Amino acid sequence: RNQRKAVVSTQSTGENPGDMFEFLPRPDKWLKEFRNPCWQREDNTGRLGLFCVPYFFIIGFTKSGTTDLFAVLNSHPLISSRASKETHFFDRRRRGRSPRMNKNFTEEAVPHSFAFYANWGFFRQNLLKTFYPVEGSDVLFQGITMDATPSNVWDNEFWENMYPGLSEPPVTNPDTIAAINPKSKIIFNMRDPISRMKSAYQFFCSFGVYNCDKPVTPEKFHNLCSEAVEMFNECLKTNTLRGCTYSTKYHQLATHLYASIYHIYLKDFMKVFPREQLYFLNLEEHIADSVASARRLCDFLEIPRFPDGVLEGFLERHKVRNQLSDEKRIPYIMDETIEMLEEFFKPHLRELVDLLGDEKWYWKRPH
Repeated sequence: RNQRKAVVSTQSTGENPGDMFEFLPRPDKWLKEFRNPCWQREDNTGRLGLFCVPYFFIIGFTKSGTTDLFAVLNSHPLISSRASKETHFFDRRRRGRSPRMNKNFTEEAVPHSFAFYANWGFFRQNLLKTFYPVEGSDVLFQGITMDATPSNVWDNEFWENMYPGLSEPPVTNPDTIAAINPKSKIIFNMRDPISRMKSAYQFFCSFGVYNCDKPVTPEKFHNLCSEAVEMFNECLKTNTLRGCTYSTKYHQLATHLYASIYHIYLKDFMKVFPREQLYFLNLEEHIADSVASARRLCDFLEIPRFPDGVLEGFLERHKVRNQLSDEKRIPYIMDETIEMLEEFFKPHLRELVDLLGDEKWYWKRPH
């Protein structure tokens, strides 16, 4: 209840659309026949409609295998997506921002309504196909829905516009998601932070998301990383670590250094969600054995595992999107770049390992 009040109180700042908590019923009013959080009410045409919020989120991190994971889970007969992949409702659309990155705060005239989000996509048809009564249970429709927007974990940009004078954001995306459905399950994809920065640089520059000097090269990547580290350390002279991680004034965008400081973002989710609703996926482990990884995820989501042979067949046919041609990649990372970034990430990897309790999150980097 307190979380809801905290998020509702930000409506005047542009944090949420006006109907966010007027349109959303209390959890005890959700339809008991559906495993996924759903409810009925009149739509904008006056007809009774079915509205739903996600059962789980693939919440991040960008360039950490979320496209592959989305494709794998979307092939499960009980899982349906709300969009082709990324809805960008919580990070951008609800605040009146374009779903494209690095666009002006005032680009869209008004925020997208919560009714739009709860009614978006073809997930209802998929849910209705999962009719399977279970003896002793009120649930008739076993299907669940997901929202796979990896920038939800880090993208709280323009919070400085909403809360001028504050050094840290008082409300971030996990507060809003928890206020809407405190039982949401959250999946975090994470990879070696230096590898993630390389992938982000290649992708964002090649597709024109940010202005970059093309073609991409190891030398240009080094210079941008140096700039990113210098900007971030400059921020730390006058601000907190959390404030600098969220502050867009000190972000060097093309390398995404700030979005590799995983522990800051995870702590904000862990403040509002119990640990058992959070799943931390190591991309390198997932790649090494995708079948075993998918089975663990099914267990986490409390749905049946893929039938024998089905997932293996899908993985054999599936080709990951977002692959870049060789001319859009840098062939290596310079040794001095690696040394600089390893030094920068040392304390952050230690924080991550302490937070999650497993040394695999060092990724064999110095610490």
